[in-house]
Formats: sequence, C-alpha cells, structure tokens
Amino acid sequence: MPKHTFEADEEWNVGMEAKTDSGYNVIAYDGNLGGGTLRVFTDIEGVKTPVANSKIAAATNDTAGDDLEQLVFISAGNIIVALSGATDPDVTVAVR
Repeated sequence: MPKHTFEADEEWNVGMEAKTDSGYNVIAYDGNLGGGTLRVFTDIEGVKTPVANSKIAAATNDTAGDDLEQLVFISAGNIIVALSGATDPDVTVAVR
C-alpha cells in the first residue's frame, strides 16, 4: 500500500492505477492537515482531472459528525493526491 507524508502543499503521484478488480480505491489519512484539503486526481493519457466527490478537508465530517479521515472513490488512470491550502501540515496518506 503506497504511503506518503505531506509537510507542505504538494502533489503526490501515487504510482498506481485507479482501475481495480474490486472497482474502487480508498484514500485514508492520519495526522494534521494543517487546515488544508486533500483531493484525488487521475491522469489518463496525460489529461489530469479531479475525481468526483474526492475532497477531504480538515473540517469535513461524516454523517455521525466525526472527522472524515477516509473515503472511497471509483475512477481509472494513474492516481495523484494533492494537498492544498495547508499551513504547517504533518499528515500521512495511504491509498489502497
């Protein structure tokens, strides 16, 4: 499972394809987003596009009101995760 620690705004090329036998992937994080937002993109033949409903912000909550620290997404192409708008983040992100 690929993991990466963000300590500033940046893009991380996960190095794996989003298309899977199960049909879905999961992104999860542990740590401090520094007020920033994680977003999943895919690159298909050089065209980088955001994956629908794939943003996780520090203030994003699930239906129970708890912090949302993982989400499931469906897409194809190479997975890219970007952190933006963060101030002094220290967060580890994993994709499966």
